[in-house]
Amino acid sequence: MNEPAAIFIAAHPDDLAAVAGTFALLKRKGYRLFDICITRGEGGRPPGQGLDTVTVRRKEEEAACALLGAELTMFDEPDGALYARREICEALAARLAEIQPSVAIAHWPFEKPDHSAAFSIAFKALSLAKLNWTTEFYMADIYGTGDMFLPELYVNISDVMDVKTAVSNCYRNQWKDTAAERTIPMAQAAGKLAWCDYAEGFKTAVPLVGTRWNRPAEVGRALLSL
Repeated sequence: MNEPAAIFIAAHPDDLAAVAGTFALLKRKGYRLFDICITRGEGGRPPGQGLDTVTVRRKEEEAACALLGAELTMFDEPDGALYARREICEALAARLAEIQPSVAIAHWPFEKPDHSAAFSIAFKALSLAKLNWTTEFYMADIYGTGDMFLPELYVNISDVMDVKTAVSNCYRNQWKDTAAERTIPMAQAAGKLAWCDYAEGFKTAVPLVGTRWNRPAEVGRALLSL
């Protein structure tokens, strides 16, 4: 396929909501989208009525991916006890080698421990797949500029806020609140900093400069073009 690919590497089912607006805009530009969820999500809120947490959370993630037109890959690592061990790094690297993403988005590492581990897994897997110098690598703001997260770039998602809201509402079992109470205020807060109605914030692993080593810099190109 000639279409570029973008991936989000998540620790848990429901983390995808943080980048749903950016994913929707990338889809409009012709990107193939991939959601890679590393854990089963069994540590989430029990659904009750005899339902299985893993099954319910997978269905929520599948529904969110269907709205975005993203392909879902779920690994089987334990929720709440995630580590960047060799086996999962190599398994993710093999998947990345298949996809050959132009854009990879992972967690900001200074959040909950599983998010930190997921970042480390993503970072190592990109290197193992020999993609660390060719794939634009970003860290997403999951909690709304909390946990010392100061975005280096913003994506204006005002035109696709309805998509982000719909994706967020796929996770009603896990969140127990609506997008209006959680997602919309976070996007509005980022929007104020970006001088637009709604935004999503990102950091990069390397400085954002126009050229590097006498050639155009890769990082920043994709998201800043949205």
